[in-house]
Amino acid sequence: MRLTIGRDQSAIEKIRDFLEWLLDIGEGKLGDLSDGETVINIPDDILINDPHDPIGSLIHFVYRSILEKRNNTNYFQERAILAPKNEVVQEINDSLLSKFLGDEVEYLSSE
Repeated sequence: MRLTIGRDQSAIEKIRDFLEWLLDIGEGKLGDLSDGETVINIPDDILINDPHDPIGSLIHFVYRSILEKRNNTNYFQERAILAPKNEVVQEINDSLLSKFLGDEVEYLSSE
């Protein structure tokens, strides 16, 4: 619901349609479920069509101005990339981190 704050009615309807589509996927309401696998049609406006660098294309789509807005916390609060496996998350994180200058620092914690 917070995605609709400050948006016009047309944008709100698009957001709600997208959210309903996501929920339908999660609840198994799309496609033919006869054998446990199904094909789901993904709308063209959210489909990544670059077979050579799909992760780079996804990052560019979601974080188009990442270097210019890296100090703006709202910019990051409004965006996220969800991934099905930890290996994909690691690949996305590595690709994002490579865009920033400077040394990488890893902070560890213990209980």
